[in-house]
Amino acid sequence: MVPMTSAILVLGGVFLLALFVWVRTRRRILRSGVPDGRVVCQDADRRRNLERPLVSPRYGLIGNPDYLVETASGLIPVELKSRDCARSGPYASDAAQLTAYCVLVEDSLGVTPSHGIVQYADRSWPIRYTAKRRKRILLIVDEMREARQFQTVHRDHEQAGRCRACGYRAVCDEALD
Repeated sequence: MVPMTSAILVLGGVFLLALFVWVRTRRRILRSGVPDGRVVCQDADRRRNLERPLVSPRYGLIGNPDYLVETASGLIPVELKSRDCARSGPYASDAAQLTAYCVLVEDSLGVTPSHGIVQYADRSWPIRYTAKRRKRILLIVDEMREARQFQTVHRDHEQAGRCRACGYRAVCDEALD
């Protein structure tokens, strides 16, 4: 009788430990901003080999969202950001990047996402994928492509912090102090 009781206690302990690990993992996933579903591809874990990128020859785009999740409502690109979200909402550059990923999913996989998610350190922000956003990002891509033809591309902001972090600061004659 004693060995049977010990076995039941050990199995009960293993079950409780497994339940604890499952609950903790589930909470971590929910906080990550990754929606419930199957992760189709991921580019967030730098220890793993990169997935094959999404390619759109039609628009000249290539890239990978941090996560591409297959949910009940379709494929959802998720982009992770290590900084907090601005009080006014997602940064325009982050929304544009996510929209570009939606264009890539649509053009390379033939599936139109309803939205994407920007996951900041402090909150998750869904970005609807609309025809207006799609048109805007394609105009920006065209402007970038045209700008590559010029010898000089002028700064388009007044943000000193952004300038300090720019990789072209050393050769830029418009850098802010």
